[in-house]
Amino acid sequence: MNEQSYGRIKVVPSSGALGASVEGVNLAAGVDDATFEEIHRAWLDHHVLFFRDQRISPAQMTAFAEQFGELDTYPFIEPLPGHPHVIPIIKEEDTKFNFGGGWHSDMSYQEKPCKATLLYAIQIPPRGGDTLFANMTAAYDALSSGMKQILDGLKAVFTASKVHGASGVYRKADHPMKMQQDDSKGEARFLHPVVRTHPETGRKALYLDLPHVERFEGMRVHESQPLMNFLYQHATAPPFTMRFQWTVGSLAIWDNRAVQHYALNDYAGFRREMNRITVQGDVPY
Repeated sequence: MNEQSYGRIKVVPSSGALGASVEGVNLAAGVDDATFEEIHRAWLDHHVLFFRDQRISPAQMTAFAEQFGELDTYPFIEPLPGHPHVIPIIKEEDTKFNFGGGWHSDMSYQEKPCKATLLYAIQIPPRGGDTLFANMTAAYDALSSGMKQILDGLKAVFTASKVHGASGVYRKADHPMKMQQDDSKGEARFLHPVVRTHPETGRKALYLDLPHVERFEGMRVHESQPLMNFLYQHATAPPFTMRFQWTVGSLAIWDNRAVQHYALNDYAGFRREMNRITVQGDVPY
C-alpha cells in the first residue's frame, strides 16, 4: 500500500518491518468516518501507526479509541479519575522500574486479549524512553515449513501471574502508579494458539510472549522453555523490528494481534508520563 492509495491522509512508512506515521489528521477535532476508514486500513497494513504533534485530552483520546471498538478496562492499575478506560503510565525521576519493559503483547493473559493499544505522550525524557515494535506476522512467515508444522495446533498457557499475580514482579516494583489487586485475574490461566489468525486480514502471526506465557499445553515448564526461547529470540530479531522515538504529543496505536512491543528503560533520572487505552478483542484462533 503506497501513499497514493489514501485520499484523506498521508501515510509514511517507518521501516521495512512495520510502522507508519500518519499526517494530516487533528485528533482533537475528531475523525470522520471516511478518514477513519483510511486510518484503519493503514493500521491493518502497517500494524502500528504514529500521530505526531497532537494535543488531546483523555476524553478526546477515548473518543478516538472508541472508533476501533469497545474499550477494555485494565484490571491492575487505577485509571484516571473520571476516565475509566485511561490509565496513567508514569516513571518518576527516582524510579528504577518501568512499565512494559520486555517484549510482550498487551493483556494476552485474558480470555479475550485486547486487539489495540493507544499510548499518548504527555511528558518524555530529553533522551531515551523509546519503544520497540516487532512484526509477528513477518516473524511467522520467515519460519521454515517444518517449524510451522510443529507449531500448527500448538497452544500455550497464558497468565498474568508472573507479572500481576500474588508474587508478580509488579507487586514488588518501585513505581508511582496506584495498583489494583485482583488475584482472580492475576492468577487466571487461558489457552491461546501459538500461531493465531488475524480476524480482519486472515494472516497468521506468532502469538507468544515470555512475560505472559507459562508453558505449552501438555508440557511442563522446563520442557517448553527451549522452544519458547527460540521463538522469542526469532520474533524479536532486528529484521522484524522498528524503533519509535517519542515526542510530546505523539500518539501510537498498535495491533496486539500482530505486534509485540518493548518499552526501553534507558532514561534514569528523568520523568516519563503517558496515557494508555486498550480496545477489546476476540478469543484468538
